[in-house]
Amino acid sequence: MIDILKRVFTEEHLLLCEALPFSACSLIAPHKLKWLDFEVRSAIIFAIPYLVKGEEKRNVSRYAVSRDYHLYVSQLQERLLPRLASLFPDAHFVLFADNSPIDERDAAVKAGIGVMGKNGLVLTEKYGSYVFLGEVLTDLVPQNIGAIRELASGVCHNCSACQTACPKLSCCLSELTQKKGTLSSEEANEIRSLGSVWGCDVCQEVCPYNNAAEETPISFFREYRLPYLTKSLLVGMTDEEFSCRAYAWRKRDTILRNLELFESESY
Repeated sequence: MIDILKRVFTEEHLLLCEALPFSACSLIAPHKLKWLDFEVRSAIIFAIPYLVKGEEKRNVSRYAVSRDYHLYVSQLQERLLPRLASLFPDAHFVLFADNSPIDERDAAVKAGIGVMGKNGLVLTEKYGSYVFLGEVLTDLVPQNIGAIRELASGVCHNCSACQTACPKLSCCLSELTQKKGTLSSEEANEIRSLGSVWGCDVCQEVCPYNNAAEETPISFFREYRLPYLTKSLLVGMTDEEFSCRAYAWRKRDTILRNLELFESESY
């Protein structure tokens, strides 16, 4: 049974996939389970790799270069859940990613997907930390399901490179670029000093786990890429085009403000 499940996920290029008893998961938002009409007994944890190399000139975080991964998750759900239902007609399945009732990072570590880094990211052997996490919750109990994988006791290299390299700012740079409204002069200068208009990859770029990280095999993340955003590109986007970007949830004014920091000394 577990081999069948893994084959289905592998065919979707989700090569890092492991099943975990739901009882081993840390529940953080139980209200998200109330609408389910079945008892969750297992979680199939998977990692979605998104790294594409060769784009040295970037002013947005790597995860935001392609279209918003939530669009990919929606497409995946439309393909994956019917396939699982056809293979296991007596079982129920629901997919979560980012809005999960469980702690996805904790579950990924317990399932053996990777280890927890000092930067709070799950580090995988194959794709480094350049992955999104998701899971399928089900009332199915796969045969040979492990309780908690041995890798769960693993740790990162403990080199502290991520903590040393992290910019010492008024707050996290990623959080700062997503802050709405007017920035203080100090905040504006901090964004300018690091050259990012959205997000931050500093801790990932210095992490040893990412030295040999493989590129994503998923075509979605190779298409419609915008590694270097400009004001003219942003203004020229239609509302539909803008809505497909990871920074769209903070509205156009926020990212436009950040771009203008590099064209103006008004702060």
